[in-house]
Amino acid sequence: MRRRFVMYIISAIALVLSLILLLLNLFGIMNPTNSRIMEVMDTQLLSYTDYIEHDYNEAAAHALSFSDQIEATVESFLVDNSIAFEDLKNNADALSELQCELYNTVYLNMQLAPTSGAFYILDTTVNGQSEPQLYNGIYLKYINLYSESTVNNDIALYRGSFSTAKEGNLTFHSGWNNEMRTDFFDSCKSEFSKGTYYILSPTVDIPDTWERARYIYTPIRDSRDHIIGVCGFEINNLYFQLSKKANDSKLGQLVGALLDEDQEGFSGQFNSNRYNTSGSDFVKVSKRNDATVFDFGEEKCIGKTQSIKLGNNTFTVALMMTESQYNAQIFKGQMKTAGIILFVVLVALTYCLFMSKKYVSPILKKIDQVKYSGDQGKQLKIREIDDLFEYLAQRDVAYEEQLINLQAAKLAAEEEAQRTKAAYEKALEEYELAQNEILQLTEDQKKKIVLEDYDYFICNLTTLTPTESRIYELYLEGKTVKEITTILGIQENTMKYHNKNIYGKLGVSSRKQLLRFAALKQQQDRKGYPNT
Repeated sequence: MRRRFVMYIISAIALVLSLILLLLNLFGIMNPTNSRIMEVMDTQLLSYTDYIEHDYNEAAAHALSFSDQIEATVESFLVDNSIAFEDLKNNADALSELQCELYNTVYLNMQLAPTSGAFYILDTTVNGQSEPQLYNGIYLKYINLYSESTVNNDIALYRGSFSTAKEGNLTFHSGWNNEMRTDFFDSCKSEFSKGTYYILSPTVDIPDTWERARYIYTPIRDSRDHIIGVCGFEINNLYFQLSKKANDSKLGQLVGALLDEDQEGFSGQFNSNRYNTSGSDFVKVSKRNDATVFDFGEEKCIGKTQSIKLGNNTFTVALMMTESQYNAQIFKGQMKTAGIILFVVLVALTYCLFMSKKYVSPILKKIDQVKYSGDQGKQLKIREIDDLFEYLAQRDVAYEEQLINLQAAKLAAEEEAQRTKAAYEKALEEYELAQNEILQLTEDQKKKIVLEDYDYFICNLTTLTPTESRIYELYLEGKTVKEITTILGIQENTMKYHNKNIYGKLGVSSRKQLLRFAALKQQQDRKGYPNT
């Protein structure tokens, strides 16, 4: 009996474990280590995506400021020299002088932005007969990058004139040329329509170098709002590798990437030189359950992906580990699971032996005493058994009394539950009232955030003349300066005069600020809020 008892218990444990493993396998969670890895990877990917988005938005903000500075300097140069932008073409002296004036702007913005290079390109050239078409500008690059901090890194002139290099005491990059080739001006008007302020390019080869990089582009406009150039920053593979590290205390070193997708597959930048210089322009991406497999040809990685929108384009952020690293984590988890199962089996076996010795042995002994008693007619008159039946009868009475008490307690509990429910509903009403008050306070606070500039704007709308009011309405309809002058039949100088008056009366410094306040006023008008 003892052996059978032990065998039954062990068989039951084995059956339960087998059923559990079978169910885990059927539902795809046979290996809990994989789920844990994917959970950690999801968390790290979210953090890594936010990190990349923050860095590129910061670089884009620097690019917009960079563009404003270039526009102001170019406009001032043209006015001071009494020439038009078109007069710069084939004028080597003027373009060289303009580069010298713009060098400090390019250098300063390169120091401020988290990038590996800075440039501006104007839609003009010193050699209008060149084939292919060349464009004039400055392109500065860091050389010998060794960390994401570029403070102590040397700078080289990649594109620009000799006088620019002399002005900045710069060395020439090994791939230096005087002017640049670009196809930006073929599509710039369509690219920067519909409110697009900057463009982040796919990863491309940098001409005359072994490097690959992305570019952040912002347009350079003249006083007539025509695009006359482009400026921005370079983020090469090495800088991405140095600045976009991804580590996890549980999974170790992770490979992060910002990928571009096209018909042939994925390509992009990785934070590991191992993949930036893998010799393959594309990586194949496929799904495996809830993970993503990255096939580099000779090696595979396991990880996760998430889409991100930067500028007007959508990219893919990826976080991964090598397949060998992943398999090592899985094996470690499997060994841990096997150890736990073995420990449970040993504990169960020990417990069975203990229970057999403590409870089964005395019962068998008592049965043996009854079985081999000489007086067969008195075999049923065992005091322990009689006591057992008497005890069971007493327990029946006790259970009936306990049942009555439990029913009474149940009624009391139901009454208490009703009172608790009423109290909860009252507390919920108070909570919702408090939430409404908080929302009201938040709305009041939002109104305060507008400050004196918006109040001044609202109060002085009525001071506009009929012509100024008409120009203000045309701005709200999305009309450009050129379209407004055509509609009203006025000269550009007259338009500038009206703009100056409108800005002065409404206390704004730019059309962007004017439209922002106007949009806020329209929003408040739709919601029925008072304009204060």
